[in-house]
Amino acid sequence: MFKQSIILLLIVLAIIVIYYIYAYLKNHKRQQIRQLELPSQWLDFIKKNVAIYHFLPIGLQQELIGHINVFLAEKYFSGHAGLTVTNEMRVTIAAQACLLLLNRKHNYYPHLKTIMIYPAGFKNPNHEGPGHHLGESWVRGPVVLSWADALHGGLNPNDGENVVIHEFAHQLDQADGAGDGRPMIEGGQIRTWGKVLSKEFKSLSIKAKLRNRAFFNHYGATNPAEFFAVISEHFFEQPKTFKRKHPDLYLTLKNYYKLDPVTWLKSKSN
Repeated sequence: MFKQSIILLLIVLAIIVIYYIYAYLKNHKRQQIRQLELPSQWLDFIKKNVAIYHFLPIGLQQELIGHINVFLAEKYFSGHAGLTVTNEMRVTIAAQACLLLLNRKHNYYPHLKTIMIYPAGFKNPNHEGPGHHLGESWVRGPVVLSWADALHGGLNPNDGENVVIHEFAHQLDQADGAGDGRPMIEGGQIRTWGKVLSKEFKSLSIKAKLRNRAFFNHYGATNPAEFFAVISEHFFEQPKTFKRKHPDLYLTLKNYYKLDPVTWLKSKSN
């Protein structure tokens, strides 16, 4: 019995050692990839298609480029409905997705392996909902995007609508295995997060039901998961108005994302 316990302990220790070696090697490889220079044509794609890039401080621009390098090295892009994936598509989508990773600890959407791209709005045969979708995010599954809308979102940085930010906010939310509107947040923020987001979600739900005008898209009233994705869009694209109209909610997202877009989007109208 004692011998079996020793063997079991050694196996557990071996697994732990292997895990840490793997994690070290992976982080080391990522560090090397982050240092790579982005091809000039790819940088041109970002400057042309991702308008928000121009408002980032130089330090965040450099950090974003490093994250893009890792994202493109680790994620697979597939084209559907006759679409051939190009580097422009990959880089444009990666740049927007990596905005959500800036300035904080993360693991590059660890459960995401594949980004599926359609030419435009698509109908998912496994989805019972009517009409065409602009994007979808699945727990432990792919992110699905309309290229036309991903490009539109990148080119229009202040309309509060960005399908890439929206779907990758879902990925952050789903990192713990559940899309419930509460991503993995620091312990000290949990109480404030629940109090503030619950209040704001209820307020938007009432406005949506009454069809009253609201700063946030009424789609955010669908459920807490959609609410988090929608307010993330507004946080990055309309920070000034967001902060003025919903200061407590803005502060809550600022503490989560470790960013204050108001300070680096000074030239934007909202």
